[in-house]
Amino acid sequence: MEKQTGRLKNTLSLGQLRALEAVVRTGSFSAAAKEIGVSQPSISNHVQGLETRFKTKLLAKSGYSVSATPTLQSLLPKIRAVLALTRDLETELSQTQALASGELRIGYSTYQLAIPRISAFMSMHPEITIEARALATLDILGLFENGEIDIGFITSREIPAGLDGELMVQSRIVIAALPDHPLVGKGKATWDDIASLSILQREGSSGTRKIFEAAATVAGIKPRTVLALGSWGSIATLIRSGVGVGIAMEAEITERDGIVPIQIDDPSLKANHYAVWQKDMEKVAAVEAFREGLHAL
Repeated sequence: MEKQTGRLKNTLSLGQLRALEAVVRTGSFSAAAKEIGVSQPSISNHVQGLETRFKTKLLAKSGYSVSATPTLQSLLPKIRAVLALTRDLETELSQTQALASGELRIGYSTYQLAIPRISAFMSMHPEITIEARALATLDILGLFENGEIDIGFITSREIPAGLDGELMVQSRIVIAALPDHPLVGKGKATWDDIASLSILQREGSSGTRKIFEAAATVAGIKPRTVLALGSWGSIATLIRSGVGVGIAMEAEITERDGIVPIQIDDPSLKANHYAVWQKDMEKVAAVEAFREGLHAL
């Protein structure tokens, strides 16, 4: 049995078929080269490679003119059909590249930062179907590994290996509390203050939580997390109910939450929020369009 590498090496190429058909149609190697946009030796090499491989003469010369031999003449309809189908495929793929249709799968960890950008993209490209899922950062990264999403909005200190992206915002990690909380008047909270608090956090796969707990470990503090929740909205609701204080990025706290941020006296408590994508997907039309529209707001 012939090895796979041998089959791949000897496979007919579209370049060879285009060269052969163009020589017959134009009547010369130079005219074919000009039409296709390659050098004349390249056309000659394509033809010679086919004749050598199949051990048959495909072109006949008569003075300055070149024509098809009977063998090639009988094959020309099939060759032209293959080239026509190829052009059809190229046209359809070009339409997809121009965002005539398609879909974009997005995972986001912070809706306050992601949804406005997703909404803006939908307004600009209503023909694209969007599937957006709210997840913690590590869960989003897992979906990238499985090929289940195209764009992710994540919280991290840096862009993870294997991904490319753009920084959306840098934000302090703060305590989220009611306006009448005793620490509000203090201005900044220390790690000793935090040690005595009942804390509400995102799930363990949250990027914000991982940064916060890593800094707490360095400070020698074990925060007392009383409840882990899947969204900022749930945390905000429980803060307003008096269950405890939350840990959040300052950028995700809005006036309508009825909650205020309290800075923590630790300069390492900063989080970056990125839009990320796989490096080999950045030229896919929908992904590229999303990238270009990220700073439209």
